[in-house]
Amino acid sequence: MTNSFKRLVKSYFFYFAGMIALKFIILRYLLLQDTNPLAGLWFETTLVLLFMAAVELILKRGKLWVYIVFDVFLSLLFIGMLIYERYFGTVPTYYDLSQLNQVGSVNESMWLLLNGTDVLFLADLVLLLVVWLFTRKFKWTYPVNQTSNVAMASILIASLVITIVNFQTSKHETILDSALFAKENGLFTTQFVQYYQDHSQNEKAYAFSGDDQNVTQERIEELKGSDYIPMSEHENFGIAEGRNLIVVQIESLQDIVIGQSLNGQEITPNINDWLEESTYFTDVYQQIGSGNTSDAEYLMNTSLYPLGSKATTDEITGKKVPSLPRMLKERGYYSVTMHADEVNYWNRDELYPALGFDDYYAKEFYGEKDTVGFGPSDGLFYDKSIQALGDISENHENFYAHVLSLTSHTPFEMPEDKRGLDLPEKYQDTLTGNYLQSVHYADKALGEFFQDLKDKGLWENSVIALYGDHSGLHGKLLKKEDQELLKDFNGERYSLLNRFNIPFIVGVPGKEGMAQEVDHIGGQIDMMPTLLNLLGVEPDSLYFGHNLLHYSNNLLGMRYYVPTSSFFNNETFYIAKNSRFDPRILDLGTNQRIENEFNDPQSAFKQEREDILQLLQWSDAYFESF
Repeated sequence: MTNSFKRLVKSYFFYFAGMIALKFIILRYLLLQDTNPLAGLWFETTLVLLFMAAVELILKRGKLWVYIVFDVFLSLLFIGMLIYERYFGTVPTYYDLSQLNQVGSVNESMWLLLNGTDVLFLADLVLLLVVWLFTRKFKWTYPVNQTSNVAMASILIASLVITIVNFQTSKHETILDSALFAKENGLFTTQFVQYYQDHSQNEKAYAFSGDDQNVTQERIEELKGSDYIPMSEHENFGIAEGRNLIVVQIESLQDIVIGQSLNGQEITPNINDWLEESTYFTDVYQQIGSGNTSDAEYLMNTSLYPLGSKATTDEITGKKVPSLPRMLKERGYYSVTMHADEVNYWNRDELYPALGFDDYYAKEFYGEKDTVGFGPSDGLFYDKSIQALGDISENHENFYAHVLSLTSHTPFEMPEDKRGLDLPEKYQDTLTGNYLQSVHYADKALGEFFQDLKDKGLWENSVIALYGDHSGLHGKLLKKEDQELLKDFNGERYSLLNRFNIPFIVGVPGKEGMAQEVDHIGGQIDMMPTLLNLLGVEPDSLYFGHNLLHYSNNLLGMRYYVPTSSFFNNETFYIAKNSRFDPRILDLGTNQRIENEFNDPQSAFKQEREDILQLLQWSDAYFESF
């Protein structure tokens, strides 16, 4: 063994390279369920060696400090990636890491997701400290002669070549699931390819040109399995014409709580009472992307798909998107949106003008009294909102108000004076119990808001709609005990269907025939067309949902929380392959997995997968054209 090689083996270069390589192997197993250590070495460690070899060649002093900082940075990054995956169920990309200003809404929950295995990523630093304390022979620099420079240059060149080859061989592949792509091509390579595709005009399928210019409502509906019928010919068209529109978006409200009781206590008694005079769409599912609540706002007001891996709000600046506020403005409506959060959170200060709202009410208006979580309580929020709506109604003949609650946000920790349920002991101090308490309070505040609308004389002359923005009980926040509690509460296992199922309820006070349950499969993308139908407004631009009171067939896409190309049709929820599982298929009627009934699930649903990808591409291209 040559002296230069011995020096290299004994150096801190070798120590840190070996430890970081081991961390990547552990990370890929925990994050991607990858049991092949060679993949970690080939895809990930090569880039680390590239950086470290460059340090060896460029720096004469201070290399150890660079390695320590680099090691600490990667260790914290790896832990952060694992926590992110535990919460959101997806592997973060470079874009998610650029959105660290958005973690305020979930930072309390993130701490609950720390795992004992996370300390493995800091163990090498502890070992290094122990060795130094016992030996006191910690050498901060060491000589590097010409021979070792040659060795480092060789490592640098080889690593650079491998990195370039990995990128070049995968840069044109479509990323349907970031975790699966990372498992097959490397975590670093995934970031490079994602960035390249996001910023390369040749890679974007956004240009609304050629065949896409011929996209019509007929073609959209055809892919969903129905013949298109103009909205003006639908049975309920215009039955609420001339009324105000009030749409309430409830934070983290899932359908599993509607109509349910615990020890004789109704979880949502006010919503349950309202169902007696309203239309309840029982099989509606969330379709948000990485923008979460802001994506739910976007879906509701545009009937377009969110962008998925990016928050749509961050791409909407300067655009004028066809929307519910703009369509209603042509009918003389004044449109406002109300949310007690900071208006610049999720870039809403750009979202609202892009959607055509005339005004917004945000945290500056609601103040910071009676704070629960990270905003004013729903009770205070609705009290101030009803005052504003009273003023608006006096100055405008018709208005549309999008009202967004906040209190029932994860981690659902409610003050004692807002806990209205007497929970059984096994539910106490659990995520499930806390969730039920927060939703019960949200329902109580909503009931008071409904009464205020009646007292103000706004109830009878309005269409009132309500929906949940996304799930609250999800990811690895749910412990084994929570799964058992949910099975006990719901009467069946808690699946992705239960998680993604959100309520959508529409009331037209005083109008007969509205008290009904509709089980047509629907999504958040279908809400705007359904409401426009009741108001008697025929959309004058493309929309990708449809009127749930008319169409029974549907094809709904989801991405980000499940791999792109996943979809709902009339009978099944198809979840495309990811890094952990082959394709999974849930029967919508039984809530059971049925993929074993197909020899090749991917082939059996090939046409629907292609159709949903086409709808997503059309929607993205349409959005980009504005």
